Amino acid sequence: MVLMGTAGYAQRLGSADDGLDIVVLSMELDGPAMASMEMKQELSLTEEQYLMVDKLNKSRYQQLQQVEASFAHDALSRAREFRSVQRQNDENLRSVLTAQQLLKYQKLEGRLDAHLITEHEE
Repeated sequence: MVLMGTAGYAQRLGSADDGLDIVVLSMELDGPAMASMEMKQELSLTEEQYLMVDKLNKSRYQQLQQVEASFAHDALSRAREFRSVQRQNDENLRSVLTAQQLLKYQKLEGRLDAHLITEHEE
């Protein structure tokens, strides 16, 4: 599921990041590192923001793996937990990203309105 989400995210990116794709493919990066690198490039993160985003991505991927293992046979609960992890990550990103970066992140993720990052996503 995590890999599908990463692949879906990568497919939504335009050809403008072809140079980044070449760099990413030439390195052996795991999911969190790849997500952090892409966010740094696409959102023009400062070094401080990058370090915080990288920490958040590592935590999010670890949580998603735990959810996948814990709810492997319960798709409904797994989906709820995935949404919960995503909502928590979005809230954490609010304290790291500027409003403009957050909006761009939402667009990259396929969620067009930053105001939709609320507890009302259920």
